[in-house]
Amino acid sequence: MRLGVGFKLGIWLALFGILSTALTGYYAYSKSRELLISAAEDKLLTATDVVGQRFLDALIPITEDLSMIVSLPALTALADGDAGADGAKRNKVKLGEVFASMLKSRVDYVQIRVIGVADFGRELIRTDRTNNGIEAVTNDDLQEKAHFPYMFEAVKMPAGEFYFSKINLNREQHWQDGFDIPTLRIATPVRGVDGKVFGIVIVNVDLNRLFNRLRSNLPRNIDLVLTNDEGDYLIHPDQHKTFGFDRGRRVFIQDDIGEIKTLLEPGPVRHLLTRTRMGSRDVANAGAFVRIAFGSTSQPYFVLLGLQTPLSLVLRDSKFLGVTIIQITVLCSLAAACLSFLLSFVLAKPLNAMATAVKQFEAGKVIISLPTERDDEIGYLARSFQHMSNRLSSQVGDLQAREQSLQYLAHHDQLTGLPNRAMFQQALSAKIDNASVDESRFCLMFIDLDKFKQINDQLGHNVGDQALQLAALRMRASVRNEDTVARLGGDEFTILISDFRHESDVTAMAEKLIHVFDQSFVIDGHEFEMSCSIGISMFPQDGKSADQLLNAADAAMYRAKLGKHNMLEWFSDLPASAI
Repeated sequence: MRLGVGFKLGIWLALFGILSTALTGYYAYSKSRELLISAAEDKLLTATDVVGQRFLDALIPITEDLSMIVSLPALTALADGDAGADGAKRNKVKLGEVFASMLKSRVDYVQIRVIGVADFGRELIRTDRTNNGIEAVTNDDLQEKAHFPYMFEAVKMPAGEFYFSKINLNREQHWQDGFDIPTLRIATPVRGVDGKVFGIVIVNVDLNRLFNRLRSNLPRNIDLVLTNDEGDYLIHPDQHKTFGFDRGRRVFIQDDIGEIKTLLEPGPVRHLLTRTRMGSRDVANAGAFVRIAFGSTSQPYFVLLGLQTPLSLVLRDSKFLGVTIIQITVLCSLAAACLSFLLSFVLAKPLNAMATAVKQFEAGKVIISLPTERDDEIGYLARSFQHMSNRLSSQVGDLQAREQSLQYLAHHDQLTGLPNRAMFQQALSAKIDNASVDESRFCLMFIDLDKFKQINDQLGHNVGDQALQLAALRMRASVRNEDTVARLGGDEFTILISDFRHESDVTAMAEKLIHVFDQSFVIDGHEFEMSCSIGISMFPQDGKSADQLLNAADAAMYRAKLGKHNMLEWFSDLPASAI
């Protein structure tokens, strides 16, 4: 019996349908695995950039603290050497108290020192964090540090620049509580009024705490890797590989991942995606590495930071997808065989539909626009892809959301460049702590600009903003360098004044400020007058806390505004009914 053309066509169509269905299923499965890996690598690279930014953000407050220490009047007087032996001793005590307060608030700091260039780099002031708490090192234990790189390199830095040491294990003697911990030293030079280098201020950072923060928000299935600019491991899942250069056995990342050399060598490559076997488990990993530069322009240091996750975890959901694709393939093959024998001429339509689906897979953007609205097997496959992509995006999105909450908050007013309310509150609290210890006093001025709202409404916000900037410049120019001028918000400003002999000196400074505002403001062709009202409170008689001092100065300022503008009032002079 000869087989008819229709039967033969049915056989060929059935074979073609079965084969095409099987190939489509295999292609869909392999493509989905590759898409999952690519998506995981993209998310890892994004997460690595976020963690790298956290590393850089952690260094910013340290340099700000060093700049603040260098600007302290006590250190300036010590560098100039014009206070005499007794004055130098008092200044050292004040600086030691500032260092102790800073160590309490900065848990990453383990040591703050002032090292002079004289006497072979002898330590002048040193405060350590120990197991017993915050301790000031006495004269007998102060050491000579001229032979250490952080000393003879830091003194060469220009004013305002910062020296960053290599990341290593601390090997300095006579500091047993900080011995053998990962350490980064950041220093800046201290110069006298003659421009000569007096010494350096240096902070030792406990990197174990910083490393733990970098790991804190990472999922358990993601490993963090960090190396120095030579490839030595600083963080690795296998702790035996870390800091080998300080333990007599160097272990390099380029020996584990050959292609990482492109990041260690100078060039435009800043990030790298890898798939390799690494770690004691010897499992295949997907990884993302970025090169992060830090330090000054004269110190081109960088570290390599990477995140790795096992490929088996990335592809865990693909097992279910594989079973689903097999089921779809079998069902489609059976349907193709049956329909081929009965309705071979109708088979062309579903084959065309499958070919269209294959072309969509070949376009390479299945994850972005999937045909999820379909009710057949292709739609089911698309929704499976979309479900897995959403799950992976949600995991990395959670990581990014947690990182965003740790972003660095600015401490200065963007309009005037003055310290903002948060920074002023910190400065005021620190001033209260220091004054409580040395039983000194200081004054707080609360300043409100008269007629500012009228000027802002009539001449526009642009003129109002420039008026605030000019007012801030006049305030800053009318006080001493050691006094702190801040903007609380709107047209409200504060000034911290210390180191005065009599209250009349403060009154004279306030009157000088009032007279400064007698000068007209000329902005964008507009000439107008804007006076100020000042309220003054004094520590400790007007208040022993930041809120009390602010409220007292605020009350005095409002009392001044009740009279004519351009007035000042002391809180201590207010009648009881006005308090």
